[in-house]
Amino acid sequence: MAADVRLARVARILHLAPPGPTAADARAAIAARTGEVAGALFAEAADNDDVTSTEAALDYLESRLSEFGDLVSPDAADRIRVAFRERLKAWE
Repeated sequence: MAADVRLARVARILHLAPPGPTAADARAAIAARTGEVAGALFAEAADNDDVTSTEAALDYLESRLSEFGDLVSPDAADRIRVAFRERLKAWE
């Protein structure tokens, strides 16, 4: 995925003002705001017609984290997963 698309997505989910973040800005914002990232990705999963189970929601999360690539550090990804799973408990 092109870097500009990833940066635009980060700007959208974290409500960052134009012109949007640089890659370094995006990494820092994601790391500092993992709960918000998890919430935004959870909302996207909930709105997605293809996400019909908790497993599908987790697959959706992993797909999005993969798309963000190096913008999400391993530590931030782990914290996003934990926060996403907390929200997912409401579906069980």
